[in-house]
Amino acid sequence: MSFLKAYATLSLILSLGKLGSMQLLDRGCIPPAYGARVTGGQNARRAPWMAYITLNGKYKCGGSLIASSFVLTAAHCAKQNYTSLIVKLGEYDSSTTLDGPTVSFRVKQVLKHPYYETRTYSNDIALLKLHRKTNYNAQIRPICILLSPKLRPVIDSIRKFTVTGWGTKSAYHKKASNILKQMHVHRFDKNPDCRNRREKFCGSNTSQFICYGDSGCPLWAYIRYYGIPIYAQFGLASQVSSRLCNGFGFYTDVYNHTEWIYHTVRRHW
Repeated sequence: MSFLKAYATLSLILSLGKLGSMQLLDRGCIPPAYGARVTGGQNARRAPWMAYITLNGKYKCGGSLIASSFVLTAAHCAKQNYTSLIVKLGEYDSSTTLDGPTVSFRVKQVLKHPYYETRTYSNDIALLKLHRKTNYNAQIRPICILLSPKLRPVIDSIRKFTVTGWGTKSAYHKKASNILKQMHVHRFDKNPDCRNRREKFCGSNTSQFICYGDSGCPLWAYIRYYGIPIYAQFGLASQVSSRLCNGFGFYTDVYNHTEWIYHTVRRHW
């Protein structure tokens, strides 16, 4: 990601308390308080759901832990032989082991959305089934996936999100960031490519941008769900509007795909 700073997360707090029964993919996502790390004088909050995905030993994409043996990422991140993919959980700074323990997992199965389109990147979403379940702790915990029906109008009213990832600083720097970065993005509807697309939406920040290596990274918000504060995922990074990484980003709409996520996890549990 091309960030000038690593901002502390200050996402929109939204009350969803009167909309049906509380339904989450994995209730283990309800978080205890967790710590922070400091980079460059600014707090960069550690996101315990982040998945660091490597291909043949090199960083490939980001993803998010959504259940004990499932990671959500972009479908185009998993187009190579999945046996060469390794998912690392608990990662924060890939250049050191002093920031806490990490756990590595082989990928047992890649489950792409059946209507993923390689040319247009529509339905650019996939699940990585890990070779074993992980245990949750302060450094490894899933992000919440909302399953409650009829939340579309409320979710569409959220205008501000946070994106976390290890992408490159700019289009001219091909090396991924060692340290997990985060930035705020606002829902962006001004471009015609961003309107009337149910399976994805756009997000923009005037000075910071997603870039190469951010694919699959989660877009999320801090919300109050039935009075309980949670971190919920609403999108995942799919494409950039400019090869120079200086425009808005396209995000696969996670809520639009929750039925597929739920049934796929249940079927392959």
